[in-house]
Amino acid sequence: MNPAELPDYVQDNTSMLLAALRIAQAVRQLTERRLSVISASLQCTDRPTIHIRTCSRCQQLIANGDAVYYSFGHDTCFGHYRQGQFPLAGCRIVWTELGH
Repeated sequence: MNPAELPDYVQDNTSMLLAALRIAQAVRQLTERRLSVISASLQCTDRPTIHIRTCSRCQQLIANGDAVYYSFGHDTCFGHYRQGQFPLAGCRIVWTELGH
């Protein structure tokens, strides 16, 4: 059977399962790197997003060119912030730094 002929629910659920597997693989690799996962989102199954806790290793990723800052702003409660990201295992890994 051609994948395009599969019912929508099969295509949707397969996409979710594959995204969940990518998240699991990325969490294992983040654990090996001693980075703490605080949430994961399957909202975009093509590239799931994982939020990690900000730590000194995030700065090392930026300094080494392995990650980039992609968002800067100001929040009324927390003040200035910036967000960093890098790809891992088909996922988008992000963190938020407050006070910048």
